Amino acid sequence: MFALIARAVQPWTEARHDRLFTPFAPNGAPPQLLARLYREYEDALPDEFVPAQYKHFRELVQDVFGKDVDIIRLSDPALKRIYALYACCFERSETVHFQLTQWRADPCMRALMAEARQRVIVDLLLQEEAERTRRTHYSRWYECRAAEIDLQGATLLDLVKQMSPDDWHELALRWDWDAGVEEMSWITAQRTCDRATALYVLCSLRPGLVATTLDQGRDRPFVRALAARLEGGFYPNADLALGVSMRVRRDFEREIESARATGESPWQLTNDLINHRGRPHAPKYTFADGQVRYHYDYWLAHVAPAKR
Repeated sequence: MFALIARAVQPWTEARHDRLFTPFAPNGAPPQLLARLYREYEDALPDEFVPAQYKHFRELVQDVFGKDVDIIRLSDPALKRIYALYACCFERSETVHFQLTQWRADPCMRALMAEARQRVIVDLLLQEEAERTRRTHYSRWYECRAAEIDLQGATLLDLVKQMSPDDWHELALRWDWDAGVEEMSWITAQRTCDRATALYVLCSLRPGLVATTLDQGRDRPFVRALAARLEGGFYPNADLALGVSMRVRRDFEREIESARATGESPWQLTNDLINHRGRPHAPKYTFADGQVRYHYDYWLAHVAPAKR
């Protein structure tokens, strides 16, 4: 794939790829700006999106100056090199051409700039195609949102009681915790509730805080009861993966560890629960803007009328 796209972007300095770039400083950048761009995504986790420009700029700077570089304190010659690397990643073709002429006496630097520019363009083209695919997939989003679901009930809880464990997990992932926990309390009281759903609900309600403080919040009894069910093996079904990002998973692990450190029951849960490898949930319904709606992927596959 890379080789095919790379051939398509040759020559990589052509202005036809300028649409992919949003310049910050085509006429020169102060050290503060270069340092900010370098640090912009420094705490990103592996599953978090980092724009190609930032990713490659950071890698280039580290390759040339090392991981401990302090851009603000660099000398003027070093800053000129940093700016050239920046231009290859962020600026349009005219600026890149100019920078190449500035480094014509340094073939190694020119080669580094050329390769970097090509890789940035390739990644940006891939991102552009991915975004085009995403937009096509969700082109009927508003049609789905307007579709009437096949459930009836006087209250949200009435609808919840007609759903499957996969739907319950989806509702938990989309839940507005300011709306209370009545529905989540009912779901997690069912033996058919998947363990991952119960765990997600528990961790979302800050069990570490509840276990280590005298907070008398309205949800404290529910949090303790839910922790007791998980600790006691109340849930026989553990089919689903938790389905959260690495950052949320890390936060959940900290909550569990903080609660477990009390040495008391019902907080003796292990991180194995969080790291359990289950299948992705496949819901029929979702929850948005306080309403139960069809999940888009289900609606598209099973409910949406065929396009003429």
